[in-house]
Amino acid sequence: MLQQNIISSDIMTLDKMGSRYPSRLSFSRSMLRRLLFDNWKISKSTFDLDDDGYGTVIYEIVINNNTYSLVCFSQHLDSSDRSDRVIAEKWDTAYSLISGKLNNDDVSRLRKNVPLQESGRNSSKELILSRANKSVRLFEYVVSCLSKGTQPDINEINKVGYLLRTTAVYGSGKFGLSDFTNTKETTDFNQPFRAEMLAVYIIREFSVDLVEHVARKKNPNKAVKLQNTIKQHLGIGNSTGLGMAPFIIKHPKLINKWMNQYTKSLNQVVNKNIDPIKLSNYSKLLEKALIYLKEVTTFDEYQIKKNAKTLEDLKKFINHIKNFKNKKYNYVHWIDLINYTSKNLNDDTQEIARVQLLELYPEDSEVFAEDMSDTELMEINETQTLKELKSEIENNYSWALKVDFAKKDNNFLFWYISAAKLEPRLGERYNEDGSELEQNLGVAKMVNNLYAKLQKENLDLSVAEYLLFNPKFRGIIRRIQSLTKYPFAEVKDNILGKNTMPINMLRFKLSFFGANRYDPKSDRWLRVSFFSGAPFLSDLNNENVDSWGFATMNSYN
Repeated sequence: MLQQNIISSDIMTLDKMGSRYPSRLSFSRSMLRRLLFDNWKISKSTFDLDDDGYGTVIYEIVINNNTYSLVCFSQHLDSSDRSDRVIAEKWDTAYSLISGKLNNDDVSRLRKNVPLQESGRNSSKELILSRANKSVRLFEYVVSCLSKGTQPDINEINKVGYLLRTTAVYGSGKFGLSDFTNTKETTDFNQPFRAEMLAVYIIREFSVDLVEHVARKKNPNKAVKLQNTIKQHLGIGNSTGLGMAPFIIKHPKLINKWMNQYTKSLNQVVNKNIDPIKLSNYSKLLEKALIYLKEVTTFDEYQIKKNAKTLEDLKKFINHIKNFKNKKYNYVHWIDLINYTSKNLNDDTQEIARVQLLELYPEDSEVFAEDMSDTELMEINETQTLKELKSEIENNYSWALKVDFAKKDNNFLFWYISAAKLEPRLGERYNEDGSELEQNLGVAKMVNNLYAKLQKENLDLSVAEYLLFNPKFRGIIRRIQSLTKYPFAEVKDNILGKNTMPINMLRFKLSFFGANRYDPKSDRWLRVSFFSGAPFLSDLNNENVDSWGFATMNSYN
């Protein structure tokens, strides 16, 4: 009998959200499976770069007889213009994924607009817009090695992890691009962020094509290509800030869907009997995660301490499994091991234990990974009484009612949109101006305010009657009513609190993208890698399409 609710809704607290790791359901993993299993054809139709690597490259992707194009523009960039900040206006490279095959007029139009990014003009044919900067030190080091006929040291590769680092991957209707409703209906990308992940994967391919081209032009007679064992350890970098966080609040049903599918996958597995062969493979997967954590480079003090604790607890779990093998514990089902982690180990180790368990039963998660979309429709139930609404709040938002907003520290932050770049920002309410521009993202505060008001009302009133005189509560009432049956929809924490770490929200979303190598630069932005360890197009096969999680330097030997 399946154990339901193996993961409780408490997983949606900020600390637990900030302990997530990629899994088989992550969008990068599911995209690469589709690429291989559905036989997507990817080729270079244009490769027009000068000796320094500046120019245009176009990759064509054929899926089910439909053609898509990823156009890559590479240009010279002065070091003074190179910045990961969203206020940057120039980048080393810029990209767009487009529905259709490109003609000369298309390329001319795109060449004028894509390098401008937000300032350019886009049509609904454009699905994705992105840009990336070089990791200059590593890029030049790899060029130097290859041009001399030698291979770069994989330890140097590991310190950075990528040759190019994206600073934005836009989609879903931003800046005139095709929105997801259109993309889902008119293209082959019918799952959230599948087009984005394809674009990022090919940008990674381009990063190696670029570095090998520059090395070859520098020394045609001696230059060599990157060895696969070194090349595969390269990911594509990403620099991500607060712009990602509000998505989680604004798309609660979608977030619930992701977590619900993840939970269903685990529930399919945890009550299976522990198989000795699978247990041995499980130990190997945990050992791989242990090595991965040792190899991850970060200079953030908080993350260093967190990783150190995870290493300690992961070793403890691995030893616990060894003792189980020696008959010290009488476990029968996987749930017994997972429960041990929940009671004894930190959040990160618990999550590693879960995602690595899913690796043992691929058939139980793949079907869920192909159903990660949901409608965002929210409606008001006008006939509900205030008594029933009050009861819903008490049942589903008890976490919000525990917050005392009379204390300044609990109402310290406010979220707003910057005028310069139309990006989310955080302000300090009592130290900075601008709180009058606050976005309605503080769900706990809004619930608190509504609940306090309901205490003084006639609870026999209908919601419709109440809203006639209190229209300001329309949005939060609609949210409460619409999410009654969505246990993972809300961030069960006060995101306005002084001690809030927005980076936890970023990590939660990035885990579903498939990002790894978390390297925080503050509590509000970080750098990560995508597709580290994943096979490149020329090496992609049934054996390696899904074995690249927690990539280590010796994973490819």
